[in-house]
Amino acid sequence: MKKFISQGVLLFSNLVFIGLVWAQETSQVVAPAAAEPAVTQPPQNMQEAAKHQISTAKELINVIIEFLVKYFFQVLGGIIVLVLGWMVARYIGNLIFKFLAKKQVDITVSKFIVGAIRILVIGFAVIVALGKFGIEIAPLIAGISVVGFGTSFALQGPLSNYAAGISLIFSKPFKVGQIIEVAGVMGEVVDIKLAKTELKTVDGTSITVPNKDIVGEIIQNYSDFKAVKIKVGVSYKADPQKAIEVIRQILQQEDRLAKNVKHQVGIAEFGDSSINLVARTCCKQDQYYDVLFDINKKIYAEFAKQKIEIPYPQREVRMLNS
Repeated sequence: MKKFISQGVLLFSNLVFIGLVWAQETSQVVAPAAAEPAVTQPPQNMQEAAKHQISTAKELINVIIEFLVKYFFQVLGGIIVLVLGWMVARYIGNLIFKFLAKKQVDITVSKFIVGAIRILVIGFAVIVALGKFGIEIAPLIAGISVVGFGTSFALQGPLSNYAAGISLIFSKPFKVGQIIEVAGVMGEVVDIKLAKTELKTVDGTSITVPNKDIVGEIIQNYSDFKAVKIKVGVSYKADPQKAIEVIRQILQQEDRLAKNVKHQVGIAEFGDSSINLVARTCCKQDQYYDVLFDINKKIYAEFAKQKIEIPYPQREVRMLNS
């Protein structure tokens, strides 16, 4: 490599000064009887300068050819190893993912296993390619281990998220598609990654929760459905049982509610101006507001039809003579 650089510098300098006439006179050195090596004389005219440039160019070309012959196939071999490693990792990952899908393994666990296998295969390919490039593997691994040990203290927060993510993946307190409430937020689980868990609320807002804030906390799992709570008040003059039956029939006719969940309807409390009824049922997360609004509309229309009064707040004021 040093020879290659020196020849390049020499060629550049000669090209800059080509065409100049060497005017400096040099003294002729007489060789002793011991036949010492003769000193190279500078070119005396343009023809000699051109011959010198051609000779230098030939030497540079020879150096380049020697370099390519010596290192080109090593570099090409390293690149081929990297490409093949990436292709093999992708093929093995897809094969294992299909196998785990047939065995009905949880999607989050499958993604983790496939990702780990791909990283191992690509990492092995990188190590082999570095050897092809002429890089010593042992010192490199030692340096990476030292750097990793030092940075682990500075990255305790992110690393704790990854450790918590591994715990969530294998303990499986919840799955993708289920509705959970944790760390003060509630939503449908969209994806579980090593560092974070992504939720989607009823109104479509995406929430990212670090995994370290989930592990060790109380997790409320609502499975695939979200609870729907409907509250309506009826007059003290109305028949509460009739109102309960009307609400129950409306719930039974609603196809978007969970089929295997019993609809609960009853008297929740006695208010100042009304008997407050509460209905509890379940529906899909993304249909929550549509179901809630439609049921409230149907209850209002049916109460009006059945002449069941929904009272407004009333106060009875009595005037006392002093």
